[in-house]
Amino acid sequence: MALQLHESPFHATHDAETASKMALKMDLSIFITDRIKKMGLKQHDAAVRLNVTQSRISELANGRIEKFTLDAMMDMLDKLGFRTSLTLPSNDAGSPPQIVITRASDS
Repeated sequence: MALQLHESPFHATHDAETASKMALKMDLSIFITDRIKKMGLKQHDAAVRLNVTQSRISELANGRIEKFTLDAMMDMLDKLGFRTSLTLPSNDAGSPPQIVITRASDS
């Protein structure tokens, strides 16, 4: 049997569209959880700041990405002081869409 390489673990078990969304949500959950830790927030404090329950923060930290929508994750990033932008290439560009996360300006 030949060794198969996949873009992510999700691509081994799901169709390409579902797998891509799951990989994106996993990347976002890791980023958000990392930011929470770097800000020195406990789960309870993060929950208050993000206006969610502590159990939601626990689910996020434990990789339960199926419980989150991309929209909810974008809201969390916003409340942590980050902005997201989606770059869609033109049809002939051949490059994939990109989500860019930046710190919100204080102005």
